[in-house]
Amino acid sequence: MNKTSTDSTMTIPGLWSVKRNFKALTDDSSGTFYLINGLRFFGMVWILLAHTIFVYSLYNGKEVFFQSLEDAPFYLWWIWNADKGVDLFFVVSGFLISLMLLKEQDKTGDIKLKRFYLRRYLRLTPLYAVIAIIFWVSGARNHEWIWANLLYVNNFLHPDNMALQWTWTLAVEEQFYLLLPLILIFVAKSPQRSFMRTMLGLLVVSLLIRAGVLYYYDELWHGNYQDMLSDKTVSMIFYGKLYDNLATRFGPLIVGVIAGYGYCFHQQAIRNWACATRYRPLLLNILSMGTIVFFMHFPIMETRFSESGNGLRLYLICNRTLFSIAFAWFLMSAFLQLNHVRFFSWFYSLKIWHPLGQLTYSIYLLHLIVILLVVHPLNKYVQTLDLSPALAMITTVSLGAFLSLLVTIILGVLCWLLIEKPFLNMRELFAVNRGAPHPTPMESKT
Repeated sequence: MNKTSTDSTMTIPGLWSVKRNFKALTDDSSGTFYLINGLRFFGMVWILLAHTIFVYSLYNGKEVFFQSLEDAPFYLWWIWNADKGVDLFFVVSGFLISLMLLKEQDKTGDIKLKRFYLRRYLRLTPLYAVIAIIFWVSGARNHEWIWANLLYVNNFLHPDNMALQWTWTLAVEEQFYLLLPLILIFVAKSPQRSFMRTMLGLLVVSLLIRAGVLYYYDELWHGNYQDMLSDKTVSMIFYGKLYDNLATRFGPLIVGVIAGYGYCFHQQAIRNWACATRYRPLLLNILSMGTIVFFMHFPIMETRFSESGNGLRLYLICNRTLFSIAFAWFLMSAFLQLNHVRFFSWFYSLKIWHPLGQLTYSIYLLHLIVILLVVHPLNKYVQTLDLSPALAMITTVSLGAFLSLLVTIILGVLCWLLIEKPFLNMRELFAVNRGAPHPTPMESKT
């Protein structure tokens, strides 16, 4: 493992050393998976671009949003399916967190819960708290509910009351992080319970919960997808009950945990199975990449596919889990160094993505605020030009997304230097275990 930029002799004032913290941002990754840095960054760009279109539609009417997707060519449909970017992050989070917890449990026979929870607190809360305080002082819409964000329960609020609405993902992750070590301890203390059976059981439960929520709410069972996204009554039920709560979104996190367990304990067995025949690796990778591409490009919001029916219901129940399984196999193929994904592994592992990958948390927290501030004046200016509606939208969205990304990267660097990294350094100063596990697997277990 490479030496980190923080050592045991660091003093409290040294936590805020700009030189030291900037070096940590640009140095090679210390014990993390290089591939994941690129995936995180491009996943964030995916989400930012989709949110730019969303903000554009806020300023110009939802009809513009739906008309744009009706007119969009196939090769641009991935933009409107950026909700899968959240599932991508959930799989990666489940994978990395499970590696850390399973390795600790395997080495010591236990999980130090207080240390784990403190590490998660030092990772997520400091920057989040600064942004939340600024938001509360500004008196922005729903600022009186910002306390729920700091307790990571904002996704339990009515969607119309949520402050910083896009941060529901942090609440889901923190709630999962609270439960996962308890589940692992429970399984370890019950020898008759198989880890894989438990996790696969939870994955099935996640699908049943999604099916149950759809069936229970007539507005969802008989609704069409466009109404779920835009109709005031239906969308509040869709987002509040199906989209942004742990009970209906933990499936991709479990998929990441299963992948982490396989990588930790059964890497060689998985490699042997995948390569048992000459064509199996190719077929598996074609299947996984085909599934990923399908869910990235499937025009679910288009009128002909948005209509209520069993097809839409099946999609809403299974799409996230199937996408997550395919993405998890892509990760595993890359880590197993199977030939057919080596180009992707090489590309996403380029050193340029490492600092950008580390900035994705601050970029995520800031990006929608920046988009709102950037797109508003840009939209007004473009409207003064003699452009067709389609060209006006392309110009505003593309330029708005580029400027928003540039601004959030700059702000992200400042947040890393002055807030994120100093508190991450505290994990070393106070001997709190580091979160990014070394990519070397443990010995395989039968």
